[in-house]
Amino acid sequence: MFTARIAVHPSTDLPGTLLQLDFAGNRFMFGRLAEGTQRALVSRGTKLSRVRQIFLTGQTSFVDQMGGLPGLLLSAADQGLPRLEIFGDKNSAWAVATLRHAVFRDSISLTVRHATQDIANEFMTVVPVALGPSQHTAHDNKPLDEYITGIINDMFPRAKNKRASPDTKNDGFDEIAYAAKRFSKDQLIRAPDVAASRQPHGGPAISYIIQPHSVRGKFNGKKADELGIPKDSTRISIINGNPFTLPDGRIITTDMLLDPDQYIKRIIYLDMPTLAHFNHAKSKNWLADVPSQQEHKNGMRTNVDLFDRLPSSSSSSSPRQTPAASVIIHQLGPEVQPFSPEYIEFMKRFGPDCEHIIGHPDYIPDAISHTRSAQLNAALRLVSPDNFNQLYTAPAKCQIPRQYLPLTSTTSSSQPQQQQQQQLTAIPLITGIAYRVKGSTVVESTASEFAQDALTNYANVADIQKDLLADIMVRAPDLAERIKISQDKYYKRQQRRSMQPYAGDVNNNSSSSGSDSDSELAAAGLPKDKKAFGNVSIIAVGTGSAVPAVYRNVIGTIVQLPFYEPPNYKRTYWKNVPFMTKSILLDCGESTVGNLARMFGPGPDGIDQKLREIKVVFISHMHGDHHFGLLSFVKARQEAFTRFRIQRLNQANSADTLPPDDSTLYLIAPQMAVGWLEEWEQLYPGLLDRVRFIDARFFLREQESPIYSPKFASVFSDMSQSLQMATVRTVKAVHCMDSYSVSIEFHNGFKLSYSGDTRPNESFVDIGKNTSLLIHEATMDDPLLADAIVKRHSTVSEALAVARHMNARNLFLTHFSQRYPVSPRFVASSAGERLSGLQNLREDRHGMFLLRNNNINIISKQEEAENWNRLLKLTLAYDGMIIKLKDMNKQGAWTDVLRFVFKNILTEPDDEPDELVVQGASPPNPPSGKNKNNNNNNNNNNKPRGAGVKRKRDGPGFANNDATVDAGDSKHVAAGSAL
Repeated sequence: MFTARIAVHPSTDLPGTLLQLDFAGNRFMFGRLAEGTQRALVSRGTKLSRVRQIFLTGQTSFVDQMGGLPGLLLSAADQGLPRLEIFGDKNSAWAVATLRHAVFRDSISLTVRHATQDIANEFMTVVPVALGPSQHTAHDNKPLDEYITGIINDMFPRAKNKRASPDTKNDGFDEIAYAAKRFSKDQLIRAPDVAASRQPHGGPAISYIIQPHSVRGKFNGKKADELGIPKDSTRISIINGNPFTLPDGRIITTDMLLDPDQYIKRIIYLDMPTLAHFNHAKSKNWLADVPSQQEHKNGMRTNVDLFDRLPSSSSSSSPRQTPAASVIIHQLGPEVQPFSPEYIEFMKRFGPDCEHIIGHPDYIPDAISHTRSAQLNAALRLVSPDNFNQLYTAPAKCQIPRQYLPLTSTTSSSQPQQQQQQQLTAIPLITGIAYRVKGSTVVESTASEFAQDALTNYANVADIQKDLLADIMVRAPDLAERIKISQDKYYKRQQRRSMQPYAGDVNNNSSSSGSDSDSELAAAGLPKDKKAFGNVSIIAVGTGSAVPAVYRNVIGTIVQLPFYEPPNYKRTYWKNVPFMTKSILLDCGESTVGNLARMFGPGPDGIDQKLREIKVVFISHMHGDHHFGLLSFVKARQEAFTRFRIQRLNQANSADTLPPDDSTLYLIAPQMAVGWLEEWEQLYPGLLDRVRFIDARFFLREQESPIYSPKFASVFSDMSQSLQMATVRTVKAVHCMDSYSVSIEFHNGFKLSYSGDTRPNESFVDIGKNTSLLIHEATMDDPLLADAIVKRHSTVSEALAVARHMNARNLFLTHFSQRYPVSPRFVASSAGERLSGLQNLREDRHGMFLLRNNNINIISKQEEAENWNRLLKLTLAYDGMIIKLKDMNKQGAWTDVLRFVFKNILTEPDDEPDELVVQGASPPNPPSGKNKNNNNNNNNNNKPRGAGVKRKRDGPGFANNDATVDAGDSKHVAAGSAL
């Protein structure tokens, strides 16, 4: 028995597709591992430790084929996966090698191969089919291939690497320093097949024929009786392959006592980005004979270019079955129309019993990929609609013609004639479609159900919010009434804004209304005469650490800076907004572009506008959670400017004066970051045309040995003029090699400081003195100080102390550990009480400066603590948050809603059981002697893991007033008033 299911389908925030096959606990994946794939799988409780082989389809591309692979590799290794094989095109191994500066695990063995011929294992034979012009052939380069293989072995050195592996058990191990030592910073690896990627059609695209092995025929007792085989161990011996000679001299072999093998229909995964690939696919024999396991061992291979049948194997008396396909996945590019006459004829070649899953972008609903994260967003939007946009969703642009949809029991009874005449069955590609195959029969399928749902259901977020509010009204009517009051105020503000087209908001979704009072600006640390910066906004694209998780994506923060509109530009080009917005992106983790698209929607006024506004990107260091989204961001921004230029030319009159089109992107980062982009520029020509790079070391203080380059000085001059920057300073962070914190001061006095990943750092305090906005990591809560020291991160109280020493007025805490579903618990009644726990810093040489300052003793006084707590504007980051500086102290109203939602509605994803349990079968009993003490009290004792049992989890970031406090924190008072 095996199961085939669609694990991921393309959407705004996840552009890939994934087919998952499960055979007896062994998992095989086919498709494109785009950014966000790992998060989607983990959100559904998928165990990556079961994955044995990954088959990449299409063409090597980081944006929509391999962007999610780094996170998946790291997560699978951390879950205990010992070895993994990846198959793809000729550039796949090179693509993995480009991650050498950021990806390292010594617990897993990774092999990456070019899929050129049949790949057989104990469950199936996979036949790769390269679609593309036949005249293109990539030249073999054995030295280059061996060099790339050596790099991958150094990245994943488990067992097979004979060279000495680093001591990763040492708490001080730095994988970035290891990569810098093992691999040259400046040497770029040439892609083996660059010419293919630069062809008009993009080069060959790989598809796969998946042929499960036939099920061995059952023992036929009637045949054994007729042949006179004794009813004893003789029969078992024959079944095990030992010939038996009858008294009359006849020799009985195994196949003489077995029924014919049960043939299992194949699954075909077609990946055809262009019409050129489709035209080539029509010439292939997708129903070609696939050699059996024994034939494969004897050297036979599948030939999809021949339409002749292979002869039956001499080792088997069973006739060769006529090949057939049960399911075909059609992953199609925009120009390949699946219901054109030509394509319909192509699909009909596979017969009426084959089901076609259509993966064309026009036929797939743009549904939410991360449902639990969307539920959290809906809950936060209930109480603070100003700070959270409604996530974008959309139905499919086109519907599959009804005559091709599978017939349900209702339609088949009412339309018997159509049931007899239907020669083609097609459904849209949607996550959750599954087929369970037993023997040669599909015993269970969800295809028909999903096909009908796709016509009307696409996980509309508005419906999620309505259901959530209805649940709250039933369980907590007082809370529901408060939510209703909050929403009424929001809609009144929106109505007032619609009547004032020249209001001061940068974005319609940003919070608060009316003008900025002098007191508000002063509280935000802004000069009175610079009212434009009263609208400085923060967009939290991702707020987690390490790897994407259920409720938090990895880090990415945008700071939006409003500028006055030059008076000589026509207002029509700026949508009646009185400010031009220029933004700074601080770190760019995986799925940054996808999350922005989900937050703001597609189009020129959606994500394209946000991408165009970003003028500077700062990458703090080369850990994957801080930069794996950079390549996709640069490419998406480039495409947004291309669309913008076309739109302007179409709309402008000859007499119009167009505003300047400055698409320059300034990148401040370690040298490794631009080296990584330069390698991928081989496959994306022109990727860095508008990117101007400045090494982060250029801005170091004198005592930290900065580098000087006239080129960097020229770039900085242009950047400072574009964004009115006065100074930029970086310091080395206390985290890993080539990690930095930054502080940027503008000519109007506004100052922005960003910590990146670091322990408390006195040098960072020095450059960030009197900062207007401090964005600081708070990976761990205070009880995990020891872990923070080992992993070189900061705790919540340490971040607060850094803010105090900087005299920061606004503190934005982000980069929370994924162990906290939403945020660390607040177990102190004030920020001052939080700081009283800093005595534990004596264990660590970093952060001791926090104790040396006499102000710590002052803060310990309750009166001063309350005063500082009142002045500090503190905000905890949540994914999807949009907040202005003047609203940084308005988060406390969320407490009750978050507590309710996490207690009553949201749960952790159910993990898969250690052994796959067939639906309807009884789960295995627990071993004797275990769980004896729980048998009388736990009704779920005999359920497998994940069988509908809600798992306890950390709270929403605020401890309950009546909660029991850990012994180590007994001196603190449980409360949420720190916000």
